[in-house]
Formats: sequence, C-alpha cells, structure tokens
Amino acid sequence: MSRLQKLLLIIHACYGLATTMSGLFLNLYLWRLSNDLTVNASFILVTFFFGTVSFAVGALLSKRTDRIFSFQIGIGLTAIFYLLVIILQEQTASYPMLIGILNGTAAGFYWLGYLVLIYDLVDNHSRSQFMGKQMAVFGVVNTFGPAFAGFIISKLDLMGYNLVFALSLLLFLTGLLLSFRLPKDNSAKKPLYLPLLWRFNTRKPNLKPMWMGWFIWGICEGLLGFFPTVILFMNVNNEFLVGISSILFGSVAVLSSLWHSKYNHREREPYTLLIVWIMYFIACIPMILHMNIWTVFIFLIVNEISKALLGVTYFSFMFRTIKDLPKSGLRTESMVMREIMLNIGRILSVITFIGLYLFAQELIYYYLLVAIFIQGLLFKIISTERVGFVFRKGVKIKHEV
Repeated sequence: MSRLQKLLLIIHACYGLATTMSGLFLNLYLWRLSNDLTVNASFILVTFFFGTVSFAVGALLSKRTDRIFSFQIGIGLTAIFYLLVIILQEQTASYPMLIGILNGTAAGFYWLGYLVLIYDLVDNHSRSQFMGKQMAVFGVVNTFGPAFAGFIISKLDLMGYNLVFALSLLLFLTGLLLSFRLPKDNSAKKPLYLPLLWRFNTRKPNLKPMWMGWFIWGICEGLLGFFPTVILFMNVNNEFLVGISSILFGSVAVLSSLWHSKYNHREREPYTLLIVWIMYFIACIPMILHMNIWTVFIFLIVNEISKALLGVTYFSFMFRTIKDLPKSGLRTESMVMREIMLNIGRILSVITFIGLYLFAQELIYYYLLVAIFIQGLLFKIISTERVGFVFRKGVKIKHEV
C-alpha cells in the first residue's frame, strides 16, 4: 500500500476503534436507561434518515470544494455527538431523536468523504484487496475495543459508559488532526448532477439492479444495526461478557477479511456470496426456534462472517460497475445514490420493526429471517456481471487486463 493509503487506514482505524468502543455500548446504554427497544429503534431511524440527507449535502460540498472537508466535518461532528452524550449522561435516553440527528449527520459527512477518498486514492485493481485489509483492521479494533470498554463499564457501571465515550472523543480528535495530512482534490469543481446518473442506467444496464441490491442490503442492515447487541445482552445480562465476546467476533471478522483480501478473487466472489448467504440463513433458524446463549452466539459469529464477506464483495462489485462512469463527474453521485437506496431499505426495516415491537413482538425474529432470505437476491445481481458496456453471461468472469 502507498503512504496515503496507509494514512487513510490509520485515520479510519481511529474512527473505527472509537465507534466500536462507544457505538456498541451506546445501544446498551439506551436500553439500560429506558428498557424500551423503541428508544433504540427511534435513535437508529433518525440516524439513517439524517445520514442520507447529510451524505447528499456532503457530496454537494465535496463537488464544490473538496471531499476532505466532508471527511473532516464528519469526524468533528462525531466528536461533538459523544461530547453531548457525556453532557446529557442519564438524560440521553430522553432525547433519542436529538442525538440521532447529530449522529446521522456526522456519519453521512464522514462516509461520503471516506468512500470518495477510497475511490481517488486506490486504483481499480487493488481496491478489493484494500477493502479486505480495511475490514481486517476494523476486525482488530472490533476485537479489542469493545472488550476494553466492557471491562471499564463492568467496574464503573453507568459512570463507565461516560469514561468510554470520553476516550472515544480523544480518538476522534486524533483522527481529525491526522486528516489534515491527506491530499486535497485539485480537479475542476462541478455541481452535483444526480439526474445525469440516471441517463447511464440505459447505457449500462446493470446499474439498476446494482442500486436495488443496496436497498436489499439495507433491509437486513436496518435490523442488524442495533438488534444483535441487545439480543446478546438479554442472554448474558453483563456488559463485560458482551465486550469479551467481541474478541471472538472480531477474530472471525479479521480472518474472514484476510481471506477475502488474499483468496476471494473476482471470479470467486459470486460463489462466496452464495455460500455465505446460505450459512447466514441457516444460522438464523435455530435462534428463532430456540433462543439461548449458544444459538445467539452461532448466529452472531456467522453475522460477522457475513458482514466481512458479503459487504466487501458487493462493494467491490459496485466499484467495478461504476468504473466506466466519468470519474470527475459521477463518482460522487454514485456514492449518494448508493446511500439513498441503502437508507431507504434501512428506514423501512426499522419502521417495520417498530410496528412489530408494538403490535406483534412474536413476529420480530421471523421478520429477521425474511430479511436475510431476501438478501439472497444479491447473488442473482452479482452473478451476471456486465463489464463496461458489454454484457457477459455466466458467473465466471475473467480478470481485466
């Protein structure tokens, strides 16, 4: 990797460590303060909505100025978000909408800047490997961050949450300072042309199903954004055990990501997606039929494999799909379109969850199973890939020269 790619990974690692330490336990914090999953769901719902809005605003900002600004605003607002949580303390659960707005706004700016930086700093041939290494780094911080945070919280109880949030605040500030060493974009500044992107849907036919795939992914991710952590806590009823379990889950994510980076070549990706999806669906069934600590652990282990392999595989597919679009004109618009489709799926999923939680709680886990089942359509989308504007049938795809 180049020096700039390593720097981008270091900044992302600071952001990831801070968010895994605090984000995992923020959901538990809200649950312990309110004992009401609709508080968690409301927080996530508002986060997704404002994440979409700020992602589009960040795209407009990056097109007119520089994607570094959106990246830096996202890190800075995330630091402010956790500062607000520290100030509110036990009143945090009384304002899920307020903190959700700030969290979503911060996340939207950050991810727009980060994704465009990946597109600019990593070439097409090494992007899949870079993303595999990125997932491995995230797996490492996912392993040790929550375990360390869980230890602190187990010793200090609710005060431990505030200490964890304060440590995360320092990490965000570190990432913000390092971001000033990234190069600025000196290309010509242009307005945001989302309508122009639709013209390419007819010239490049696999764009439409690719966008629909992000909607499908969002349906599942809407639930998995907060539900697994709460399920685990309900079964172990101990923050330290939740944190320690992250060592197992993080190790699985690291190994899966390293495998992807080294072995999951382009022609193998559709088969990987299919096999992992089947594992994911089967792992959910025992948890629904008889929920206990073992069935929950099995599901969460497979969930980590799924996030590492399904997510990176489909992201790599998206980058290949949009590579023929004008780099100076539509790369940012493509990120915005992805975020819109992804968050529409997330929002509809969370709204469905709230409705089931209020009126038919016994159906919540079956809804999770249906969401995972629908995710199998991603295999259909990725297995008939079109390269450039030429259609190639079949699953096996030759490497580009």
